[in-house]
Amino acid sequence: MSWNSTSPDGTKSVKDNNPIIQANTTYTETEMNKDHFWNIGADEDGRHKFAQMPKYTDGAVATPTSPTLGAGMDLAYFSRLKTAIEATAQQDVQPYARNASAIMQLLGIRACGVFNSAGALSYSHNCTLARTGEGRFTATFTSALPSVNYVVLGGAIANSATTNDVLTCAVEAAASLVGIKTVNFVKLRTVLTSGGSTPTRSSKDPLQAYFVVFGG
Repeated sequence: MSWNSTSPDGTKSVKDNNPIIQANTTYTETEMNKDHFWNIGADEDGRHKFAQMPKYTDGAVATPTSPTLGAGMDLAYFSRLKTAIEATAQQDVQPYARNASAIMQLLGIRACGVFNSAGALSYSHNCTLARTGEGRFTATFTSALPSVNYVVLGGAIANSATTNDVLTCAVEAAASLVGIKTVNFVKLRTVLTSGGSTPTRSSKDPLQAYFVVFGG
C-alpha cells in the first residue's frame, strides 16, 4: 500500500479516481493508527497512543544535532544520540527539549525508589531494595543500566524528634566503583548528622528515604 500524491487525478474519470482516493483513505487510517487513534471512537479519535521518533541529525552527514525553532514556535521536543564527548561509555538516544533560550536534556529516570527503615519499597521503578545493615541499603536494578556513569540523587528524613538532626542518603564510600556502583546495583548509605557545635555523624536507618537514578 502506498500514498498517491496526485489525488484526484485530473486525467482520469470519476470512476477511475475512486480506487485512488480509497487507497489514500486506507493509507491514512493505517498509518495514523500506528501511534494515534484514528476512526476508533469519539473519545479517542485524534489523540495520541504514544509518541515515537527517530534521533534528530544533520541529514547530510547524520551527525547528532538539535532542531531550530520554526517561525512562531516556542518549544520543540526531540530525541538525539549522546555523543562520545557527552557520554564516554554509552552513546544512546535520549530525550531533549528546546526553547528560545536553551537546549535542555530531559533525563529519563533509569530507576528510583522510596523506602522505609527496613528497606521496604513503597514506590519504585526498575529496582528492588535490600537492607544490609544499619543505614545501609542495596538497590538492585531489574534491568541493567547501560554504564556505571549514572547520576544518583537521594534524600532522607531522620527518624528523630530533634529538629536539627539531618539525614542524608548517598552512594556508599569506596576506593573503587566495582563493589559499590555497577550496571546491576548501587549501594546506598543513610547518615545522621546530629548535635550542636560539635556534630556527630553515624549510619542510621531513615524514617523514609528516596533516590533517583538518571543518565549513564
